[in-house]
Amino acid sequence: MSHEHVGALLLAAGQSRRMGASNKLLIPINGTPMVRLCAQQLIAAGMAPLVVTGHDRAAIHAALDGLAVTFAHNADFATGQAGSIACGMRAVTSRQSTPPVTAMVIALADMPMVTADCVRALCTHHLALADAERHITMPIYQGRRGNPVIWGQIFFEALTQLTGDQGGRQLLGAHEAALNLLEWQDDSIHLDVDTPDAHSRVTQTNYDDQG
Repeated sequence: MSHEHVGALLLAAGQSRRMGASNKLLIPINGTPMVRLCAQQLIAAGMAPLVVTGHDRAAIHAALDGLAVTFAHNADFATGQAGSIACGMRAVTSRQSTPPVTAMVIALADMPMVTADCVRALCTHHLALADAERHITMPIYQGRRGNPVIWGQIFFEALTQLTGDQGGRQLLGAHEAALNLLEWQDDSIHLDVDTPDAHSRVTQTNYDDQG
């Protein structure tokens, strides 16, 4: 099974309240809007991401202009991340794709230091399993789990039913035995940019494998 069986969701619907007046997803990282940088990494990894929008929809579309992405809009974005996952999964599973998607990368648009190399490594680690459709693959660094997460096909229906603000964590807790962890080399899998201080830290961080 090749990476062409792996789909990707990029969650870009949040209201960015902790960043202040600015929409964090539009703030530049090395001159590129954060949401665009995240999408570019997924594309470089061989993905064709579906971007879930919500808050500031038109501006997110504009920031991704020219990239090979598709969109799904979560009109209920204010209810939390789980609704965006459900919205995106419903959009993906309602389509007939060839070849069929049997695993789904769910990535966050406020984690700009997650690299294409990381996404590719996660896909390889996941697809190497004989029963990959029954597993959840995620990176781990210094004992702490991170993002993005790959969900096997058996979890697709449950993902379409998520509600609230916990994202996939509510499912992870119920399926610990299904976890397939990949040791990663740095804390890029933990660095979400939610505040001005976090933005400053990321812009001062250099990951040699970025891109």
